[in-house]
Amino acid sequence: MVGSTYQKSLIFVVAAGSTNAFVPTQLATLQQRSRTLVKPIQASVLEQPTASNATYTDVGSPTAWDCDEDVIECKEVPACNENECRTTLDVRIHGDWYDLSGWRKAHPAGEHWIDWYDGRDATEVMDAFHSEKARQMYKRLPKSKEATVQALEQTTEPDSSTQIAFRKLRAELEEDGWWERDMAHEAKLLGIWGSLVLGAAATASSIPLVSTFLLGLSMTAAGWLGHDYAHGVDNFATKLRNFAGFAAGLHPTWWSDKHNKHHALSKSHQ
Repeated sequence: MVGSTYQKSLIFVVAAGSTNAFVPTQLATLQQRSRTLVKPIQASVLEQPTASNATYTDVGSPTAWDCDEDVIECKEVPACNENECRTTLDVRIHGDWYDLSGWRKAHPAGEHWIDWYDGRDATEVMDAFHSEKARQMYKRLPKSKEATVQALEQTTEPDSSTQIAFRKLRAELEEDGWWERDMAHEAKLLGIWGSLVLGAAATASSIPLVSTFLLGLSMTAAGWLGHDYAHGVDNFATKLRNFAGFAAGLHPTWWSDKHNKHHALSKSHQ
């Protein structure tokens, strides 16, 4: 990520000025200076320019985005404050690049999820982990600047035919109603769990070994039900998100962050 951050920070500074602002010697100087601006640990933040490395005044004032929590309004603001300067945070979704830097702090699951996908494609993660509301919301985010898009497309793998076919199939299945929840089936599963809990309670004094066995089964069932509710993106799953916490002692926020990372970055070396 450090290499891509350097590349993006250089593009960011160059794009802020006019197309006639550079000659080769100035560009070489800018490349050298930009190395001193990058914070290796945080890809989306640059150090505040000092008198010795302030390149922004050479090409104009860079700008960034500030968006409200629901992405109803996004406004362009100065990228630098008294302490730091922000770079863009560019993520590709369904073929389009979006600058998420102005909204990253409002992301409900945490900033780190967006940071992991800086300069990468996040289409499958967007479709799998987000509600219909969120999948419409991202389309209102600012698009990445053209110069940044051109550079990132050179280093980002294009969508494969398999990915495109899978996305088409997924959209067709969703449109046909395969993602709609069967409430009768949910009631049956919760009824089985409840029966195990009641059976464990009824035999706790008289047959403790049976009670222990039934309680173990109930907690296993609760774990799998909680797995589905933590993954779910509909209103029913949202309401039962804490079910596994009460029924099986599994903290939903901790578990979701760890488990979703396993799905989102299963083939990544990060």
